[in-house]
Amino acid sequence: MIRRILSVASAPDDLVLDCFLGSGTTAAVAHKLGRRWIGVERSAETLAGYAVPRLEKVCRGQDPGGITESVGWRGGGGFRILDVAPSMFIESGGYVILADWAVNGHLAEATAAQLGYEFHYDPPFCGLKGRSLLAVVDGLITVEVVDLIAARLEETERVVICGTAVSEDAETALKAISPGSRVRRIPASILADYRTSRRRLFGIREARQNEDRQAPNGTAATAMADTTRP
Repeated sequence: MIRRILSVASAPDDLVLDCFLGSGTTAAVAHKLGRRWIGVERSAETLAGYAVPRLEKVCRGQDPGGITESVGWRGGGGFRILDVAPSMFIESGGYVILADWAVNGHLAEATAAQLGYEFHYDPPFCGLKGRSLLAVVDGLITVEVVDLIAARLEETERVVICGTAVSEDAETALKAISPGSRVRRIPASILADYRTSRRRLFGIREARQNEDRQAPNGTAATAMADTTRP
């Protein structure tokens, strides 16, 4: 049934969205039909116990069921798993502030230690070195994030804002507000350890790409919540 629906409603290399991934049936069929796909699943247990093992078998060509025989599926492609966090912003007392989870915790402690700051949590800051403050953001640093953090600075204070990603205009915006302050990405070594610990927390390991095989029709590889090439 899923094959009939996808064949009518999409073409090879189109993007198929399944908002309720479950055991991964739609994603598996889309993958074998040469479609890219995005699957959304709120349960980490369902991902770890059903969807991920099944889709790994699809990529390795070890899933004999469904439409495998009829389409001549031999394996190929790969996918990635993204942990989608809640909003970085919350409302408190009529003001929009950064959520505690986004500026505190293991990532903040590790970054403070790596950059030589004394860990001192006073939201949105998490580190102190003389008159220099450290803010660590588990997410994208945008102009809005810069504005919220810079608004908490005293006139003589400067800040280094570190994030897992940085928008192009964030650095310019911070320099205009607080000359001498800086925006930078969190060191790659810290991010690698942090992301590994996050995957372990959810009981999910990232499915490895099958680099030795490609889909028979040569289309791009598929993804769970993100796309990557085989």
